[in-house]
Amino acid sequence: MTLIKSKFGVELHDENGVLVVRQGDEELVRTRVQTLANVVFDDATEEADPGRERRAKERAYYDMQRSRSDSFARRAASARKTGGKGGRGGV
Repeated sequence: MTLIKSKFGVELHDENGVLVVRQGDEELVRTRVQTLANVVFDDATEEADPGRERRAKERAYYDMQRSRSDSFARRAASARKTGGKGGRGGV
């Protein structure tokens, strides 16, 4: 049994060509397909990550700030349009 990688208590082992993903004493998957083992490992480490919720909240806050900034820049750009001789026009 060879340990390939380990993170947040989730381990990926190679047991004679069979990949095994374990979390503590629980065996999550036993397969010969490396892609499947990597996907299960990544999902399990994401769930076990203690800072996941905090980072999700921070990401949501920064996404909101970015959309506010984009809308402000768009409104400011349209306000700067002068429209040629005589200004923007109008009645």
